[in-house]
Amino acid sequence: MHEAPRKNSSEAQGAPAAPPEEPTGTSARARAPRDAHALDGVRALLPRTKPDDRMAAGLEAAGARVDRVDVTRTVPGPAGPRERAAADLAAGEYAWLVLASPRTLENIDVTGVPESTKLAIIGPGTAHVVTKALGRRPDVVAAGSSAALLELEPMSTGPEPGASGAARRILLPGSKLAGPTLVDGLTAAGWEVDVVSAYTMEEVAPEDLPTGFAADWAGGAYDVVVLTAGSSTRALLHLAGPVPEQTRVVTIGTPTAVAARAEGIDVDVIAKAPTPPGVRSAVIEALSKPADDRPA
Repeated sequence: MHEAPRKNSSEAQGAPAAPPEEPTGTSARARAPRDAHALDGVRALLPRTKPDDRMAAGLEAAGARVDRVDVTRTVPGPAGPRERAAADLAAGEYAWLVLASPRTLENIDVTGVPESTKLAIIGPGTAHVVTKALGRRPDVVAAGSSAALLELEPMSTGPEPGASGAARRILLPGSKLAGPTLVDGLTAAGWEVDVVSAYTMEEVAPEDLPTGFAADWAGGAYDVVVLTAGSSTRALLHLAGPVPEQTRVVTIGTPTAVAARAEGIDVDVIAKAPTPPGVRSAVIEALSKPADDRPA
């Protein structure tokens, strides 16, 4: 087992339509990802808890035991900016509302979004939640990343020539920890972007971890960990220690992989899509790798 973090060695589609079907991928092993027994005997760590977690359910359906552990907690952003943004949104002051995480809906009221304001959503999971919460389908769904959204029109082409006022404005509420990729890309395309810190993520206290979790982690009890965000990745390392040598590492997308590698973690597989089938396929692929074929 290492004593320190190991060293480093999309498709987007638009809608309005139901969230896109995601690729399931293939495994290097003989068994197909949809095999109900493909992960029998596997113990996996998902460092988050959320109601109706379809990602965890997908792994469990394949036979895995999934431990869901919160290593971060959500803290709402300042009330004033959130309330002003909600009021401006309801008043029709924006051409587009862009949402990247279901957590945003828990921390800012966007239920007043008018029909005149279009919805752009990152990720089919978020699109599913938004559709249920707002009772309308998104106008654009990007498959899994800010970069994917920036490839879609009209995000990539900017406002119509001569547009002014609300027709040029985008409301982008989200995490205070979000990177600049989306804002920079939209601004470069000519949009006026109002960024609102709806929430941030903070590390939980060590005493809030489940009894025995840190010891299990350090002892290599987990066959695989699925990393879902940079903030929870950093919190996991700080609270429980470096990734054990025998634990395979899967990330739900490239941004999380970049954050993990910045912390010295070797990433075995990046999921082709941040969806239950995509993550399940990635886990099977990671576990199928021979030890000498893993990142050095």
